[in-house]
Amino acid sequence: MKDRMASAVSEASSGKVKGLTYLRAVSGNSHVYLTDSSLDRSSMQTVIQTLANDPAIESVSIDERMVPHVFSPNDTAFVNNTQWQLKAPTTDLGAANFAGAWNRVTPASIAVSGENVVVAVLDSGYRPHADLAANLLSGYDFVSTDPAGLYSSTLVTANDGNGRDNIALDPGDGNSISADCELSTSSWHGTRVAGIVSAVTNNTIGMAGTAYKAKVLPVRVLGVCGGYISDVVDAMRWAAGITVNGLTNTSPAKVINLSLGGSGTCDSRYQSAIDEVRSSKNATVVVSTGNESSNTTITQPANCKNVIAVTAHRTDGTSPTFANVGAGTLISAPGVSIYSTSNTGTQAPLADTFQSANGTSFSAPMVSSVAAMLYQIKPGITPDEVTSRIVNSARTFPVGTFCSGNYLCGAGLLDADAAVAQTLVNDVPFANAYASQTNNVGRGTLITLTGVASAGTSGTGLATVQWTQVSGPAVTISNAAGNVATILTPASSNDNLLVFRFRATTLAPAAKTADSFVTVNLVSAPVAASGGGGGSLEGLSLLALAALAFLATVWAPRRFTKVR
Repeated sequence: MKDRMASAVSEASSGKVKGLTYLRAVSGNSHVYLTDSSLDRSSMQTVIQTLANDPAIESVSIDERMVPHVFSPNDTAFVNNTQWQLKAPTTDLGAANFAGAWNRVTPASIAVSGENVVVAVLDSGYRPHADLAANLLSGYDFVSTDPAGLYSSTLVTANDGNGRDNIALDPGDGNSISADCELSTSSWHGTRVAGIVSAVTNNTIGMAGTAYKAKVLPVRVLGVCGGYISDVVDAMRWAAGITVNGLTNTSPAKVINLSLGGSGTCDSRYQSAIDEVRSSKNATVVVSTGNESSNTTITQPANCKNVIAVTAHRTDGTSPTFANVGAGTLISAPGVSIYSTSNTGTQAPLADTFQSANGTSFSAPMVSSVAAMLYQIKPGITPDEVTSRIVNSARTFPVGTFCSGNYLCGAGLLDADAAVAQTLVNDVPFANAYASQTNNVGRGTLITLTGVASAGTSGTGLATVQWTQVSGPAVTISNAAGNVATILTPASSNDNLLVFRFRATTLAPAAKTADSFVTVNLVSAPVAASGGGGGSLEGLSLLALAALAFLATVWAPRRFTKVR
């Protein structure tokens, strides 16, 4: 048989092939032979046909190389590098490498793209932009009416002629009358954020979305001068699939993007909603840190526990001055010259357009897109694992820059491809941690450190978890080898920042680790004891201050939710 095959091959190739070498047996009663000289594909096809004519041979085919299906979108902004952030970091150090992630496949052999995952964008609503509309679900408008007597109308914030309803269209958030915030044109903020996540991709025009087959659920919570916390927390629960006032979302989101915030520490209403959507609906909450140029403090709800708080960086990986960093920041994503879908209207909506803008608001949806990809790869993934994969796959900040080695900036630069690859391999543990308090913590305060960890399903079991202090005045960690540890903040010190690492390690011999860092920012001096006397008056004063703080949170302009 071997001689017959060699003779046929030699004849078919006009003597170019003198013989065949047996290489190996493979499944399906097949065998691989190697020609003694190379042929082009056309010549090889002639050889194949000759061999196939032998009645003793059932079938013959070329044992060709298979290569990855390289996906490179043809959208104009991607091709001309306007969307610099989507490329590999070979040219722009700050690029988030979405192009690499798109060329991987899930265990079901489907391209990684966020397909079948819902990302809720809680923002100013949406415009049905031609390069976005196909990926939008029916959302909801949670913007309530204003209290009677506050304005000449109770619909100043809503600006759409009504209160809550099932139409999440953005009528514009430009301010021409309200004294509660500066005069402004409309930002079309929600449309910009939604476009970053899921603009229609590979259609030769416009831009590419970062999770281009994810579905965006637009949930309107912001209007003129911002929005109310009470509306945002209702919207969070509804978006995740929790029934709110008899309303149930039939397309629940696994990722909730909040490119918004306000000053102050985490409001208990935010924390309650975050905890509920995570525990009952397995949803991940991603929040921008704000654009107030602070290098010590991030806004709420980014400073709440169990969210992915996202700051911004430039094309070269450096931190822009506008981007807030501080205790609670977990990751940095591109946030300068971010191109997205928008509208030409200065107040009311007009025509579709595309515009570039800066802000952490546009960094957060990139992280939300990576989270959507991880949910696509592993539908049962937990928010803790999503957070860990994103954090532990980050690239380090460029050496010598403000954020290099600075724990207040988070783990590093977002790398979509690395996070996807880590989740696909799934052989390293994951770890996520938080502190009971992180900002403006008093001296001599007992702080609880809580860590969650598990081994990757493709790897060995979990061997140890360990808390270690990596920065700040030394403190004693009680139960450092457990998931829940405690520390007592120092009574006084020159350094106000404590940093702790929670590390999970798998069993030998192929031991691997995953880290989560927790920062605790102390007040600059010990908390003074309350003076004696005037108890009732002191209590009334504190109540008044609390009321003022509440009003400031509700009514203060959310400038960092605007495009700047």
